[in-house]
Amino acid sequence: MRAALLVLPALVLPAPAAPAPARPLWLSVVPTAPGRVYGVGAAALAGDDAAALRQASDNARADVITRLRADVKADTRVTTTMQESKSTAGPASATRTQETQVGTVVQAQAAELPGLSVDETYLDKAGGTLYALAYLDVVVARRELGARLDAVKADLAVVRGPEPRARFAEARALRKDHADLEKLEDLAGLLGGAGADAGPFGPTANGAGDLRADVARTRLETERRLTAVRAAITFGFAKSDVEVDPDVRDAVRTAVLNQGLGWSDQAPMFALTLRVRGAKAQAQLGRSWWDYSRSADFIMAQGALSLTLADQAGQQYETANLVAKGVGVTEFQADQLLLADYRNKLARTVSAWLADLGK
Repeated sequence: MRAALLVLPALVLPAPAAPAPARPLWLSVVPTAPGRVYGVGAAALAGDDAAALRQASDNARADVITRLRADVKADTRVTTTMQESKSTAGPASATRTQETQVGTVVQAQAAELPGLSVDETYLDKAGGTLYALAYLDVVVARRELGARLDAVKADLAVVRGPEPRARFAEARALRKDHADLEKLEDLAGLLGGAGADAGPFGPTANGAGDLRADVARTRLETERRLTAVRAAITFGFAKSDVEVDPDVRDAVRTAVLNQGLGWSDQAPMFALTLRVRGAKAQAQLGRSWWDYSRSADFIMAQGALSLTLADQAGQQYETANLVAKGVGVTEFQADQLLLADYRNKLARTVSAWLADLGK
């Protein structure tokens, strides 16, 4: 008789657990490498891993900027000079002078610096923290900022015509270029902290010169051009049926000069014209352009003028009606309050026009 075979069920063994990823060295020692600046950021896990990743990445990029700023922060150096003088009548005396030099504090934001990216991340489940390692590629950043500077220089080279609208277009372009250059100067300053302006990773290797110095020179040139262009955009009063008294002229002139624009009493580029509204078309700017209404206790002076702004070719840009009022117990008091109201409204209107023209 043959013995029966006993078949035992197969044993299913659990698969070995995957080993936890090793804790990266960069959590203890921030890496260093030629042409790169590293930074580390962390964020607590609060149920949203994607949000923690974004936060850790942002913190890592900010850490890179912090490390750059540590090298380019305001640097104060005090130089002491001794000057000694002798006299035959007494002992020698000395004076001490100090010269203080303060550098520039860079204000650039991490998001505006090209070549800044996240390299690695590490999830520490036990500690409930996500870490990120970011780095700045100095060569990429230097190249892209140089390209931005070249684009600004190309815009500065554009020649615009002398007509009024072209002058304002040039002023707007110069103002934009100046704002771009201020940002570029900050970013170039950060790269200077990473050695982007010297050594094998900077422009000196290919003869391009100092990036930040080049940006600063271009910014100063743009400032000079913008000042000159705006000063050449002149305003003034045109001859009309209304005589402008000196106080009114001074108020408008001040409004123009406060905008950095020019003023000319002879052949201005933009002319302001005042005219009396209503039947008194030939009135002089005095009591004759307003009327009175009276009550038992008060006298109200009220009048209206039209104000227009046109260029030398006669093209009209703006127009407004100015209604001035003054209430007093005498005609003199009502007159003075009306004129004050008129001057204020005129100055505000002109200032608003100038601001709109400059946009």
